[in-house]
Amino acid sequence: MHKYGDCSFCGGEVREDKVEMDYRYQGRLFIFQNVPAGVCQQCGEKYLIATVAKEIEHRIQTKEKWDKIISVPVDVLPERMAV
Repeated sequence: MHKYGDCSFCGGEVREDKVEMDYRYQGRLFIFQNVPAGVCQQCGEKYLIATVAKEIEHRIQTKEKWDKIISVPVDVLPERMAV
């Protein structure tokens, strides 16, 4: 188990857990499940150790057959909504 220290955003306690992570790469969305990560118990911020982050990047670049493919709805708000 990795010691993450306190959350750099809110100062809350960070504990290791298994999470689902969304990862965007070259305009594509990838979802990884069962990812070991530090999760802030106060704000929910997630932290990855380097070996996990590198494994995710490696899989995105080399994996040919994915466990699941899902459809994701996308909506674009009109320009007049911009602040």
